Amino acid sequence: MVVRGVFAPQEGKFLREKAFVFERLRNVFLLPAFLFAIDLPLGLLQKHAPGGRECDRLARCILGPRRGSVFTPPPLEALPFNSYQALRARGIKISRQSFNLLPRLKEVHENLDLLLEKYVFETHPELVFRSLSGEILPSKHSPEGFQRRLQILKESCLFQNLLDNLHSLARKFKKDLLDAYACLLAAQKIFLGKAQLIPEKPPKDPRGLLLAIWF
Repeated sequence: MVVRGVFAPQEGKFLREKAFVFERLRNVFLLPAFLFAIDLPLGLLQKHAPGGRECDRLARCILGPRRGSVFTPPPLEALPFNSYQALRARGIKISRQSFNLLPRLKEVHENLDLLLEKYVFETHPELVFRSLSGEILPSKHSPEGFQRRLQILKESCLFQNLLDNLHSLARKFKKDLLDAYACLLAAQKIFLGKAQLIPEKPPKDPRGLLLAIWF
């Protein structure tokens, strides 16, 4: 799920937003946009480390009870593998959740040409909602958590098509739409130079991608 927005700095809000559901990540990066903020690990460690990257560990500290929403991404050495059993047999010990991220991370690797020529930033919706609300929110899977996130987006007064997009989507996509809008908010904050970055001085992986989260 992706939301593309047209932001008007002079008005301080989006003129319009359109929601897309894409199967392939490359289609996202082919959208006409100045910058992208995506909920997907970009910079990766070469080898597995307990707790993952520094930005993952810092994100969990910020989120407290919601820390489980920050998965430890697989390392670069895991990218060639298609089988969890084969990966474990080689001594690469990652969780099933981490392994399930591999198809998307392989797409990132396959589209490095696009990533490195565009402004692409890693974000995390839960960090965006935490920064806007100033509190730990209930799970997004609960009715209360969903409504609180929707309220936060509405109260930002930044969006024109939020409710129209929400009502036009099948129920299974509605939580994903709120996360996509959180990514759009992160993109706006990055564009305006108001986003937070963890860690403050992030390293790069061997491919030149930052090991960092913006929100």
